[in-house]
Amino acid sequence: MFENNVKKVLITGGAGFIGTHLTKELVNRGYFVRIIDNLYRSNTEQLKDLIKEGKIEFVEGDIRYLPKVLEVCEGMDYIYHQAADCINKSLKSPLESFDTNIIGTTNVFEAARINKIKKVIFASSASVYGSPEFLPMTENSPLDPITPYCISKLTKEQIAKFYAKFHDVKYIGFRYFNVYGLRQNVDAFYTNVIILFLKRIKKGLAPIIKGKGEQSMDFINVKDIVEANILALEKDVENEIFNLATNQATSISQLAQILLKAIGKEDLKPEFSGETTFAWERRGSYDKAKRFLGWEPKVDITKGLTELAKDIYEHPEFYPDD
Repeated sequence: MFENNVKKVLITGGAGFIGTHLTKELVNRGYFVRIIDNLYRSNTEQLKDLIKEGKIEFVEGDIRYLPKVLEVCEGMDYIYHQAADCINKSLKSPLESFDTNIIGTTNVFEAARINKIKKVIFASSASVYGSPEFLPMTENSPLDPITPYCISKLTKEQIAKFYAKFHDVKYIGFRYFNVYGLRQNVDAFYTNVIILFLKRIKKGLAPIIKGKGEQSMDFINVKDIVEANILALEKDVENEIFNLATNQATSISQLAQILLKAIGKEDLKPEFSGETTFAWERRGSYDKAKRFLGWEPKVDITKGLTELAKDIYEHPEFYPDD
């Protein structure tokens, strides 16, 4: 079924925002990709040509069911584990979130063990740090996850360590900071503020900013996330956790100004709601990823946001209103 010299990769959640970008780049670099996705927050629209051409296989399925995960792992060399419930859903349905993120992750690693997968590369989150005690956050910063999503992301890391120690399943885990980019999810807990701002601006309305706009995030472009994931597969590095960040804090006020300038609406002045915010400041160190993987972020925040702003204007169908 497969050519012997082609590396074969399974991506859980491969039809999602990051998974789709990762799939396309892997195919461009000559990998064969199989995807398992339950299509809860995703669709295969952007992958339909690759599916039709036979460059990828798509399997609709849920990682909570071990037999299905075992089935899709057969014949694979590597696994990218991107599937997870989001923060918003975890707050509303903690039991289901734990089921997906913890039981699902255990199934992925169990299938990796049985199928002798060479390496599992998985998505953790900067949310495992909670409110930081100091900046920038490093991989040795105190961990204080708050939501079911954050708790399950930290548990995912512990599951990986267990399988590495007792079953020799090799892994790389990435603590993603605030990922944004083309065709991003409209319901992402942190970065959906980009889409909300742009949709108001498009209607001629000023962005509404919570609090004083001083709260900040470490925005990282999905292209940089994809590059790190591919380096994790190709480099002889294993059983490590890395931040994927830019070490650059962008305040919500700065974000609004970048977006207004990107689409020529600088005359609109942001409005401030005074509402309290969930997170105050985030900024992560990527020194460890640079040392071990030779990775560092390349996409400038202004350039990346301008690209996203133009895409939302030109293709609003990919960013539907709730």
